[in-house]
Amino acid sequence: MNAESRDQGRPQSPAESGADVQAAAADDAGDEIRPTDIVFDCPHCGHNLAIDYRGAGLQIKCVACEMPTLVPIPDGMAVTDLDLSPGELLSQLFQTRGVLNKREQQVAELSQALDSVKARRSELERSRMTTLHRYAELVNMCQSITRAQSDITVTLNRMLTLIAEEQQR
Repeated sequence: MNAESRDQGRPQSPAESGADVQAAAADDAGDEIRPTDIVFDCPHCGHNLAIDYRGAGLQIKCVACEMPTLVPIPDGMAVTDLDLSPGELLSQLFQTRGVLNKREQQVAELSQALDSVKARRSELERSRMTTLHRYAELVNMCQSITRAQSDITVTLNRMLTLIAEEQQR
């Protein structure tokens, strides 16, 4: 098993969601499997995963197949064994609120960027349509010039023929 699969499934607390588990795992420096870790195989692809015992009962994404995977609760262990003190829960609540605020700011910034891109797209589409209309006008003008050139050539040839006939008389 590689370090990525061990780290990807290592949560910091039982309150974290599967996505937060993966984000928290990126900050985790330990690559070794500890005796308290839960080691299991992904039921979808069979990839070997290891996660901190605090992840028991959580749903995480498998690092190999990206499918949601439920972390098993080891025999003899209950989820209530993972209960945190009120201070730890309060700390996690503040951290979660902070992350939520950052994500909401990111959503607002991305929404503004999307609106800007949509406005630019509309502007470019209008410009494209104007350019296409101008191109069509130019094509029509070129065709008119080509017809006029052809008419002039026919007229000049007739004039040359008439001049040649006049000179022969």
